Amino acid sequence: MLRSIHSGLSLRWRLSLWYAVVFGLTLLILLTVVQQVTRAVLVSDLDARLRKSAQDTAALLLKDSGYSNPEVVNSVLQANSIGGLADSPLITIIRSPDHTILSTSAGGLDLGDFRISEEGRDRVAAGEDVYETIRLEDGRRVRLYSYPVIDQGKVVAIVQTSESLQHVESALDRFQRIFILGSLIAAAVAGPVGYLLAHRGLNPLERVVRTARQIEASDLKRRLAMQGAPAEVQRLADTFDSMLARLEEAFEQQKRFVADVSHELRTPLTALRGNIDVLLLDPGLPPELREQLSRMSAECGRLIRLSSNLLYLAQADLGRPLDVRPVDLDVLCLEVLHQARDLNRKVRIRMQHEDQVTVMGDADRLKQLVLNLVENAVKYTPPGGTVSLGLYREEGWARIVVRDTGPGIPEEDLPHIFERFYRANGRRRAGGAGLGLAIAQWAARTHGGEITVQSTLHKGSTFTVRLPIHPPDVPAPPRRAAGPPAGDAPTDAARPRPAPAGPPARS
Repeated sequence: MLRSIHSGLSLRWRLSLWYAVVFGLTLLILLTVVQQVTRAVLVSDLDARLRKSAQDTAALLLKDSGYSNPEVVNSVLQANSIGGLADSPLITIIRSPDHTILSTSAGGLDLGDFRISEEGRDRVAAGEDVYETIRLEDGRRVRLYSYPVIDQGKVVAIVQTSESLQHVESALDRFQRIFILGSLIAAAVAGPVGYLLAHRGLNPLERVVRTARQIEASDLKRRLAMQGAPAEVQRLADTFDSMLARLEEAFEQQKRFVADVSHELRTPLTALRGNIDVLLLDPGLPPELREQLSRMSAECGRLIRLSSNLLYLAQADLGRPLDVRPVDLDVLCLEVLHQARDLNRKVRIRMQHEDQVTVMGDADRLKQLVLNLVENAVKYTPPGGTVSLGLYREEGWARIVVRDTGPGIPEEDLPHIFERFYRANGRRRAGGAGLGLAIAQWAARTHGGEITVQSTLHKGSTFTVRLPIHPPDVPAPPRRAAGPPAGDAPTDAARPRPAPAGPPARS
């Protein structure tokens, strides 16, 4: 669970979290170390007091061999001791070598618990002093020091001094509370400070991320060009700039290659299809040969449309400027309608609605836009279906609608249909390279417009193009006299049309 939470955090929050964890562990270790050191210092001071008191008492006992006289022993205690455990932190006990109590400053206090261990007894009998910590019946812990009184090489008495460890533990408890309170205050301050430090430290990296997001495949000329950044970020930026330079060179070579190849392919393909079409004009051709030549002509047309699409994409990537001039969309749509009828004779293609609309734009690219949408609709419409083309004039906008009665587009494929080379799984059998809709969207965007699509499975799809009639920075075209709208099956007699100068481009 902690791993999943950590994986969902940003680097800034991860650094802040690690900073808080390390800070907390450091405080915990520091508290443990300081507490142990303080305890050792306090116990060492206590041991020093106990040792001095025991040595002073032993010195008085040894004077005139007083350890063998009970009256002298009591007088020594009265002279050197300052009370018992009840009213003073220090008590003194004088024992015989067999640990029998001779006298004590504890008064009526039960000294049954003031016993040292067997190991301690052996060490005292050997003439060593012993420190031990014992626990009384009431739960208090006492520090007990046993000092052997040696006269003429043998132990003649044992002086024990003891003091409760309660004041040591109380001091440690106060220190612990103060330390914890200070640690909480420090953590409350260190948390925001850690976040600010992480934020400031990651700012150069954020700049790298923001700049990288703004760089697209169509514009690889931008560079991070970071100066004065931390050494690690500077190396990252320099590496990224070097990679962008290599990518830009590779993309430029690819664009030039695609443009050159597409341009070079169109000429021989057009000549090949023209010669095949000339052969088809011969009425004496055998049926089988005519069928083969028709298939060859159709395949040549498909290759011509593919090379044209690749050439348009290459021009888009190279950023070729638009040849902006007034374009009669109604004339353009009728040309596309006549051209599209040759794509599939088993699909009915009709003009549903036609307004007279003139826009400022590139006629070739606008025609490719409409032709690609119509060709896409014809491609996926089954025999006997209908593809309709409509042109509507709205306030400041021209709306082109291409509607088909095909199988529709699955909802999960709709966000991707305008991507290059993308074909939905259920539509691959119709063929194509997946470039037509990408080119249509590019043409619409370069003219300040947009394409939207609505589709229902088993009922068909509707593509809608909206183009601005008169962009603010382009002079308005001269208006022309309005004519009658075209019907479902327009003819050349409905309104005079200019004759095309050459064979129309195919998508």
